[in-house]
Amino acid sequence: MILVQRPQIFHSRASSQSQKIPPIVEPGSIPSSVVEFISPKGWYKLPYNQTQWIHTIKPDETFTSRVIFNLRQDYGSARVDIIEGESGKDIDSLKDEIISNNPLKPIAQEITTFKEKPSYLLTFKEQVFGEDAYYYQQIVKDNGKFLIFEKRVPQLGYSLTYLDNLLDGISLNNQVVPQVKGISGDGTNLATVELVDLIRPSIANIVHVFCIDIVNLQPQTTKLSKEKYNFCNISKGSGFIVSETGIVATNGHVAKIYPEEGLATNLLYGGSKAFATDLIKGIYSLGSMSKESQVEDFYSGINTNPQYLDHILAEIFKLLNNNAISVKISNEKFYVNMGNEPIRVNYQKINSKDIDDAIIPSSTTYVASLLDYNYPNKYSYDAVINKKYQPGSDVALLQIKNTSSQLFPVLELGNTQNIREGSDIVIAGYPVLVEGGEGPQATISFRTSTKPTITRGIISAIKQDPSGRRVFQTDASIDHGNSGGPAFNLSGEVIGIATFFFESKSGNFNFLREVGDLKELMSRNNIDNRPGNLTTVWRKGLAEFRNRYYKQAIKYFEQVQDLSPSHPTVGEFTELSINAVNKGESLEGSNTVLAIFGGISMVSFMLTGFLTILPAFTKR
Repeated sequence: MILVQRPQIFHSRASSQSQKIPPIVEPGSIPSSVVEFISPKGWYKLPYNQTQWIHTIKPDETFTSRVIFNLRQDYGSARVDIIEGESGKDIDSLKDEIISNNPLKPIAQEITTFKEKPSYLLTFKEQVFGEDAYYYQQIVKDNGKFLIFEKRVPQLGYSLTYLDNLLDGISLNNQVVPQVKGISGDGTNLATVELVDLIRPSIANIVHVFCIDIVNLQPQTTKLSKEKYNFCNISKGSGFIVSETGIVATNGHVAKIYPEEGLATNLLYGGSKAFATDLIKGIYSLGSMSKESQVEDFYSGINTNPQYLDHILAEIFKLLNNNAISVKISNEKFYVNMGNEPIRVNYQKINSKDIDDAIIPSSTTYVASLLDYNYPNKYSYDAVINKKYQPGSDVALLQIKNTSSQLFPVLELGNTQNIREGSDIVIAGYPVLVEGGEGPQATISFRTSTKPTITRGIISAIKQDPSGRRVFQTDASIDHGNSGGPAFNLSGEVIGIATFFFESKSGNFNFLREVGDLKELMSRNNIDNRPGNLTTVWRKGLAEFRNRYYKQAIKYFEQVQDLSPSHPTVGEFTELSINAVNKGESLEGSNTVLAIFGGISMVSFMLTGFLTILPAFTKR
């Protein structure tokens, strides 16, 4: 919350005459003329006397909108502008940002409180009609939110008392039912709803299909029965757009698979069973005449006994190190879905090793390529046998092969310097567990698999991986398929990437890669994260929509549709805006007239009344 108080050195003719001291409204005795105003974002309630105050709502270039209360001329001259905003920064950082955006520098700073919230009170001096005037900015944070009260009042008269009475009645309310329509529903926390509306079109569903060849280089040593083994598989994950040209950020383990890793992690799947059973025969000299039941029993043991699996993997890596076998990725494909048509997989094609046609084409599923990654090979011979692990992160970049030159809205990467234990976060991604199915037994429809799952929590701990890189522990839910999905602060900035979790009887312990690792990778590839035209227009459209300027919102949404034809949510917002206009719910027109008349009234008020008594006022 930022309270800006600007005492002015002029005064109305009416208020320069005998004025009545405004009555104090005692608790529990609210007059019939007092009504309760609920802010556009639902973050505060403000009871006000309609006979004394007029309020309007105007767009604001920086903070989307501002609520303006003007004191009626019969009672004097006072005005307060109230702006709502969000910031993941702490009070000190927010104060510095406010100061940096002000052309004047404060002449005094004071630590204080407002409504029991931490705040800074800044004092500024400026020139008004050649005279010194002082105004104040009181910066108050309420978790991830803040308000700006811009307060203008003359030094003389009782207008300040009216204004103080007005603001004394304000109540901060984090659970007011939102008065603004949102595509994401009527949740009690509007900040999360707005955040989801903003980021949802930028969340990617990623599919990686690959095939692995195992070549028997020394049949006498390996005792394998075939010259070559081959199997294919599929993995799924999440990601997000970091450049409007279609660059997608994700985890390294989602986009990159090393041959040894592919072999080791897929050893128990059906496609690699022929190699596994042949290897069992060779290792234990069971021979071709051994009972198949013995081989099956041992193969089943690999699934249930970790010691069996460890021993098999050790033998495989010895064969690799001795060049008795070779393993390589023979074919791989990346697909990114950014729209409302789900990714459909033909698993029969994958089982038959025909991955080129395994993904069924759609207008919102794009072919991609691996651009770069920072993901060390944890399945190298040194890592598995000698326990020598390479340091590194787990981030990667994909490039959508965008033949139609379609743009994609960007998510901005945030600063994590001020992240602390207890900081609020929101995570988006595509956990496989809830992607649904198409059969009659399915409990969730596969058609809705295009909608990312949103979970919310806090930073539970800030820790380090073995290489010294920071990772964030969180209680926000993530699962298989969430890997690569973004974690946001309440300003909508990406601060981490969902990466891994530990399961226990007491719950899951989930971890995020710090976004700084991704920034390093993007810098290495000269990738700029700044929002382009599409992202800017999308945000402007959402801002107008939230503030109920639906006609203007429609204009922005039409631009978004032209720039991004497969945008997953702009059609819904356009339809809601059109319906609101048809019902007469758009604020264009009436509020604009009020704002214009209010401006004319203020100017004429100043010129005809204030200047005549200007010399009578003293400097503060």
